[in-house]
Amino acid sequence: MFVFLLPYVCASLWGHVGEETAKLRQDNKVNLEGEVGYRIRVSMDWGVWEIPMEEYLVYKLSTVMPETYEKEALKAQSVLLRTEVVQAIAKQEGEELLLSGAGQSKWYEMDISSERFRNWKQAVDETAGLYLCCQGEPIQASYFQISNGGTRDAAEVWDTDQRPYLRSVSCIQDKAAQNYSSTVRVSKTDYLRAVQSRLTGAFSEQELWEEVKLTYDTAGYVTGVSFLKQDGEAEQIDGETFRYLFDLPSASFEMEREEREVIFRVAGVGHGFGMSQYSANCMALNGKTYDQILENFFYRTELTKFE
Repeated sequence: MFVFLLPYVCASLWGHVGEETAKLRQDNKVNLEGEVGYRIRVSMDWGVWEIPMEEYLVYKLSTVMPETYEKEALKAQSVLLRTEVVQAIAKQEGEELLLSGAGQSKWYEMDISSERFRNWKQAVDETAGLYLCCQGEPIQASYFQISNGGTRDAAEVWDTDQRPYLRSVSCIQDKAAQNYSSTVRVSKTDYLRAVQSRLTGAFSEQELWEEVKLTYDTAGYVTGVSFLKQDGEAEQIDGETFRYLFDLPSASFEMEREEREVIFRVAGVGHGFGMSQYSANCMALNGKTYDQILENFFYRTELTKFE
């Protein structure tokens, strides 16, 4: 879903991010706005396209949040995108973020000063230099479109305390979203083929079809789908992996088996960790500012600005 090098599920906080950030501040030149000149280098077919970070953020914001969202929601998302860049640059241990041109070449001929980008550019400009930290380190800036009514607790799902700021947050307003509920139908044949492709053991059709157990976290997202063999041996597919097998909008689903197909009834859109963009927009509509929105979704974090 995103262009950064490490997917959110595998990402972790690095022990020396603060040191690397300090090094970047020292090594990079300061631009006219007084910000650190972080650079984004995109590998194109014809060579390398070098983009100032703030310009890149305008392009990126235009792909992840509608321009019709409230300004404060757009600003909150801008801070999260900048946080992703800071974290990724620190991980690469250099002065710039190296990206593949796949999916980004379309930006090359676009002018971010045009009216088309006005709302996105304003959101980036008004949060210039700001990123989100926990205990002095850039956070894993997770976000998604619509929750199932609440966000997920990372400590519960991943059994780690490395992301204490990713806690469960109520998002009841998400249930009013147009795309909150969806139904996905999969033929029995396609279902059996897909499931078997992810399992190492040889399961019978009956075992794959009937001996299925879904495990949920307290937020109502599937954490695992278990299959049991008659000899008692079991295998499990991770909830997010299972979701992508069948292109489900989220891992918050119930599963019904009929004679010739499986029916998935899904709630929400996205992985459920961090900021719900729909809820963020609702909060903005109700007068909340971008920093209040971020404080709501990311427990005990603080905004940091480039020196």
